[in-house]
Amino acid sequence: MSKSKKQGWLVFFGLVILIISAAPTSSAQTDSYLIGPGDVLEIRFWQDHSLDATVRVRQDGKIALDVAGEIDAAGVTTADLERKIVKQISRYNSAISQAVVRVTEYNNLKVFLSGQIRNPGKYTFEKIPDLWTIINEAGGATEYGDLSRVMIIRGSGEKGKVEVVNVSALVTSGKMDELPEVHTGETIEIPRTPAGLPGTAISDQMAQKNLFYAVGEIARPGAVTLEKNTDLMDAIALAGGPTEYANLKKVTVISKDGYKTQIMKVNMKKYQETGKPGRYFIRPEDTIVLSRRSRGFLGIDSFAGWVGVLGALGSVVLIVDRLGVFGPGHGG
Repeated sequence: MSKSKKQGWLVFFGLVILIISAAPTSSAQTDSYLIGPGDVLEIRFWQDHSLDATVRVRQDGKIALDVAGEIDAAGVTTADLERKIVKQISRYNSAISQAVVRVTEYNNLKVFLSGQIRNPGKYTFEKIPDLWTIINEAGGATEYGDLSRVMIIRGSGEKGKVEVVNVSALVTSGKMDELPEVHTGETIEIPRTPAGLPGTAISDQMAQKNLFYAVGEIARPGAVTLEKNTDLMDAIALAGGPTEYANLKKVTVISKDGYKTQIMKVNMKKYQETGKPGRYFIRPEDTIVLSRRSRGFLGIDSFAGWVGVLGALGSVVLIVDRLGVFGPGHGG
């Protein structure tokens, strides 16, 4: 090989090595995570380690670096921030041509867990996982946690909206992909089981029909198809509503929980007036029992009944009067 060819190959390999060495080494180059307030960043300059820093993104979305000053960091990827840092710092130190940014603490994407969860509190993620994974990250539900009525208290544009999810049914049926997404800032609450009885482990739960039953003083007693997020008041309405004799102060809900049965008494009159106790969401195969009010005087317990009785008494008086039962001077 001639000397000129050797020199040509050396120049070629030199250029390849230069390109490889100049390429950013940050693994975050293809990272789609957007930096946010509260995140902790590790910033390294291989050309001058005296400038290395670990900073927390402020609530206004900025970070402060020696020499470079303040830089907007929120809402961009680590690769984007690397370019912004180099552009700004190179104005004061032209020797800096590369920066590597790594997120060491993810505090921007956060979810709150409350209620019957073993380790309630705030949890942060690089990427928010599915609902079931989040619950397990917090240690899972307590003995009294009801996983058939898990509530997601929405944030952002749906702030205050509550979505009720039957996590038990979706997990046991293998429909994990149907679990709703959880977004940053939202709260997951696991309520206590009805009547405060221990809940049933997911593995022990039996397959249940998507029905509930209404019996007693109800307009259309029998089985009713259970719709999503149906509470007790909705369920009574779906069964035609209570009869005029129904005792709404003592509504009974019989709920199947695995091999156990739970019985709960609800004062619907009080709920209609005060909103207390909180909403009870009907579960598959629940039975709602509306008892009859105690009978009134002479067994008459409605205005219509008294109208009928008074009408009958009036008719009897007229007949007696016509027959002259009370002797002369009575009747027409």
